[in-house]
Amino acid sequence: MSTVLKSFYHNLKEPIIICDFLTPESQKNGEKSPENSKNLENNIENLNGVYFNKAFQNIFSDVDPKMGARALKKLDYKFYFEFCLLESENLKTYSPLKDAITSKKNFTLYGMYQKNEKEYLYFLIQAFSLKKYRILYFYDITKERMLERLSSENEKLKIQNREFLNTNSKAQNQAVKMALLNRISTNISKTIDINDLLNTALNELNIIFGAKKSYFAKRLKSKEREEFEVEHTYPENKPFLGEILRYDKQTTDDILDNKISIQTCLMEYENAAEPLNSPCTRIILPISNKENVLAVVVILTTKKNIEEIEKELLLGVSMQISGAITQAMLFKAVSDKKEELEGALSELKETQLQLINSEKMASLGQLIASVAHEINTPLASICANNEIAKRFYDTNETFDKDIVEILKDTNDIDKDAIGRITNLVQSLKRFVRLDEMTSQAANINEELDLTLNLLRHKLKKDIKLTKNYGEIPLVECYPNMLNQVFLNILMNSIQSIEKEASVENAGLSGTALQDGACAGGVRYAGEIIISTEIVNDKLSVKIEDNGFGIKEEDKKKIFQAGFTTKKVGEGTGLGLAICKKIIEKHKGEIRFDSTSYRVKNSAAEGGVSAGASPGASSSTSFKAGSRVVKSTVFEILLPL
Repeated sequence: MSTVLKSFYHNLKEPIIICDFLTPESQKNGEKSPENSKNLENNIENLNGVYFNKAFQNIFSDVDPKMGARALKKLDYKFYFEFCLLESENLKTYSPLKDAITSKKNFTLYGMYQKNEKEYLYFLIQAFSLKKYRILYFYDITKERMLERLSSENEKLKIQNREFLNTNSKAQNQAVKMALLNRISTNISKTIDINDLLNTALNELNIIFGAKKSYFAKRLKSKEREEFEVEHTYPENKPFLGEILRYDKQTTDDILDNKISIQTCLMEYENAAEPLNSPCTRIILPISNKENVLAVVVILTTKKNIEEIEKELLLGVSMQISGAITQAMLFKAVSDKKEELEGALSELKETQLQLINSEKMASLGQLIASVAHEINTPLASICANNEIAKRFYDTNETFDKDIVEILKDTNDIDKDAIGRITNLVQSLKRFVRLDEMTSQAANINEELDLTLNLLRHKLKKDIKLTKNYGEIPLVECYPNMLNQVFLNILMNSIQSIEKEASVENAGLSGTALQDGACAGGVRYAGEIIISTEIVNDKLSVKIEDNGFGIKEEDKKKIFQAGFTTKKVGEGTGLGLAICKKIIEKHKGEIRFDSTSYRVKNSAAEGGVSAGASPGASSSTSFKAGSRVVKSTVFEILLPL
């Protein structure tokens, strides 16, 4: 290799490799390839020698120049290239560095050299040919690459920093917005009164936006165009209350679409009488329940620019106020409804009491004629006895023993008559004790006897009364109300027996037989059985009769107010309905059962014929020698 060439490149600061290739001329001169050239790849088999300058030896200290061509192979192993040509016969063995050495064209490479485990160097490699020599310059661009990398990372950090600052700013804005919303929400949630709520909300908005004026306007139901009526202002402006507001079409459309309207305007609203003294920003917040706009909140401020965070805050405030106002309106509606229901309940209680008293008076009205007869009978007896005594007294004669006995008997009869009158009057007095509306302990057996005293005249007409009273404790109740229940049920039983008697006994007088009429000449006899006992920790009162019974189609309506099976003028249809209400007031239960079954006349006192069923209809035509027996039982259960 030329000594001049070596001395020229030896002291250059860039690492340099000079490759000496054999040429036909050098082979003619007798030059031979070195023995170690056979270890190189075939594409550089003509390599005659390799020279590494001083700078190369300093930088690539881990590559031994004495290795010659083999040093190139080691160097190639430790280089990494960012890109390379893929036009090669064998891509697996392709090496950009070898290609740069063997190519006859100018060649430029960018590569990274791993000097040790943690140190990497970057080089710009330029290869060119000078006669038979191939020269490779290694320009160290590590600093430039590091600077480029640092610049790139710096730019990334700047971007990240900007994003962080932006995020931080957003977070701060969000925190401020949430704090304001939380403050407004807290203040709003302290009250459910609409006026207090609006006053609080408008005050907060005035503080946030430095508003000159703010108000709440309710949406009016108008078919022609959308209008709003001012209902609340802040600060208070009474002359402005009740003002009707109209807006231009675009603003109205935004409001109806639940969009916040922010505009700079000279007219506060379209139909305003006068313009504003100076332009101001008008903010309109729609207040809605779901998609239905209920009202608007209007804010007038001198602030020209409304920032994004303030717009977000307005949206949040709009939602908060909408929810609070909707809740307050619902609460007011519920409160109004509650007052209305309480009034209706109070009126209903008064009406119910009037109905009970009316029904009691109606029951008493039915009793008056009979009670008058009951009183008249013992009074007539007393009058007659008094007349007999008067005659004896007028004779001025000494009475013998027989006369004295007659007078004693007369006196006993008078005492009995007076006792009957006294009991009857006391029973009536206790029955009509309308002023006793407090709960008290009562003996139900005694209350039943009290009611029966009033009905004694009714029970004389072929009605057998059986009382099966049990040993029962005192019951906390309203005695006058329970007497009303007992009276209504017993009166119904008596009337049912009278109706059945008129039907059953019709055949015995020669009239046409009806369904269920007596066919064997046995006269019908009515019976009422009253039983009291304790059943499952409850007091049971049963009133059973064998009267006309209750038709199947009437059973579902028996406790309905206004329903009656009696003729016009005989019943109000309120008796059993009031009974049910009274028992419910005592937290008790009233129920009934009405059945019918067939018996043979020969067994009228008891047995049911073979094949008889308690559910047989009263309208069925039966064979001669049998009849239908009906049973209706009302049971009252009262808690102890």
